[in-house]
Amino acid sequence: MTLTIGFTYDAKDDYPLNPGENADKYAEFDAEETICEITSALETSGHKIVRIGNVKNLIKEIHAGKKWDLVFNICEGVKGRNRESQAPAVFELYDIPYAGSDALTMGLTLDKTMAKRMLQYHGLKTPAFLTISSVDELSPENFKLRFPVIVKPSMEGTSKGLSRESFCSNFMQLKKRTQWLLETYKQPALIEEFIIGYEFTIPVIGNTPAKVLPIVQTAISGKTDLGEDFYTQARVDSTEIEYLCPSKIDKKMEDKINALILSSYTALGCKDVSRIDIRVDYNNEPYFLECNPLPNMGKVDVFPIVAQAMGITYEKLLCQILDSALKRYNLI
Repeated sequence: MTLTIGFTYDAKDDYPLNPGENADKYAEFDAEETICEITSALETSGHKIVRIGNVKNLIKEIHAGKKWDLVFNICEGVKGRNRESQAPAVFELYDIPYAGSDALTMGLTLDKTMAKRMLQYHGLKTPAFLTISSVDELSPENFKLRFPVIVKPSMEGTSKGLSRESFCSNFMQLKKRTQWLLETYKQPALIEEFIIGYEFTIPVIGNTPAKVLPIVQTAISGKTDLGEDFYTQARVDSTEIEYLCPSKIDKKMEDKINALILSSYTALGCKDVSRIDIRVDYNNEPYFLECNPLPNMGKVDVFPIVAQAMGITYEKLLCQILDSALKRYNLI
């Protein structure tokens, strides 16, 4: 049976920067090339794929009487910590089946502080942290975290706000970076104890049971032992970054990571697909960093190499994500 599948997304071309705006303001949005890659991959399912675009276009199409059997959603949304929840909330309001996590999970995972609190509630490991809204909340006497620490915007993705200056070895560096971040991003700053060691990103697909896909290890300048190094905004399109899949870890470590990933996916209420980032210290302890229920599914990211490690095509992997949602709604 051929179904009509809508496709919602935020295209960078639809959001030109205004003078004075941060260069990374729309870094999470997708290039036309990526949108075409995902569309072409989904078309191999045999279903009819209809491009809708962003949330405003979605609402216009709904009011125009357009119908879809299911919508494949990668909309990032605009404005505020609930922006990723906007599309799922519209789908739920109009009773439209959709692929991906619901509005609650989208909001929970975009707010890194709330996600970490949820992980802590479930007894899962995440770096010790502090979230502040003013540098006046910082004082050497009351600061309990161990240096080095890393300072991030609490409600951003795509490594926005991350640079070498985010890594702080002392209180003076911390205060300076925190002040800059608060002024630049106009949101709370998340301060975490930095996990010295290795970094991994792991996609998960499906629902009850979810399936942890092959682990992807991050290498920077050819090194997998990253030590104090980490992924920054400047490296998003850099040749310094290499993704290794299969990763260079043993079975015991793999099982330990997979257990944390699956538990995190479940605790956060993810559906159909997510990608979870972790660091592993030199004692082989994995720590949850963040969960992205709207991972980049284009060919520039990890999905093609994960598919290759699974022995399937990139197109087949994306169709498995679509099938997961269709099964959830009993459409196949």
